[in-house]
Amino acid sequence: MIGPYSQDEEESLDALEAQLMDRQVPFSCMMKMYAAYLRDRIVAGTFDNTVSSEQLNLIVTYLQKAIASFDADNGDALRKPGRLVLWSLHDRSREENPTLAALSRCAVCCFYKEFGWDPDNEESPTPIPFYLLLLKQLDSDMGMGFLTYAHTYLLASR
Repeated sequence: MIGPYSQDEEESLDALEAQLMDRQVPFSCMMKMYAAYLRDRIVAGTFDNTVSSEQLNLIVTYLQKAIASFDADNGDALRKPGRLVLWSLHDRSREENPTLAALSRCAVCCFYKEFGWDPDNEESPTPIPFYLLLLKQLDSDMGMGFLTYAHTYLLASR
């Protein structure tokens, strides 16, 4: 693998981003998809061997709040408490449980403002490469599964 992504991941990522830009998929939809992906991975038991069920349940609760808040008029205000809790969990667990810290860091991304991605000021036109990078730091084998999920969630129904 050259860089953070495999060749297959690079190709899939480039194709996905091109389609997302072509179809003008909003940032909020991408953030909601990422929250749903994280929630689904936790519920599927991906982290059961490395993170306590209490902590996983906490993260799932906040991810569900994030997902619900994307359709609310005051969604950004609803997500701020989750961002603070998850950053705190990340900071507290960095030394004792790196997996929990990495998972919390991934989840924090679901709690920013719906207009928080500015393609003109970022390296990429979408946040998908950033999400992928964080996921690969959490589990290096999650790349293609995430990209497939993102494609299906964001493009299959459009």
